[in-house]
Amino acid sequence: MTQAGGPQYPEPTGPVPPQAGMPVPPAATPKKPKNPKNPKRRQKIVLTVFLVVVAAILALVWVATRSNGENAQVGDCVTESGENYVKIVDCGDSGATLKVVARVEDKTQTEAQVSACNAYPDADQVFWEGKEGETGVVLCLAKTGK
Repeated sequence: MTQAGGPQYPEPTGPVPPQAGMPVPPAATPKKPKNPKNPKRRQKIVLTVFLVVVAAILALVWVATRSNGENAQVGDCVTESGENYVKIVDCGDSGATLKVVARVEDKTQTEAQVSACNAYPDADQVFWEGKEGETGVVLCLAKTGK
């Protein structure tokens, strides 16, 4: 394009080069690559925390259920703790009113009441633990005299 009476300049066809005195923007600095160990370290930390939480839950369940009657073995002492429930106690405890003379596995509730402890003449009581309609554990119990 030309103007009458003034200097004529060619039309630019490409990018305009920077003019003297104009600041040049700094070249983009490359970002530092992230430490490749960080994601693995984070995964290890998360896994460790998860395993600690799971271990704590399992420990609490074990502590809460270790005195359940279903865990009683021959020679353990128990006390009645509510209807159809016994709790393992120390044999020196004043609450130790019953002693396990036999433990019979895989018996239904009916078998427990009828014949599971017939082979144990010392047994005064029968305790059955299981799901109704399935087999469970029978404890043949004798009074301790306390």
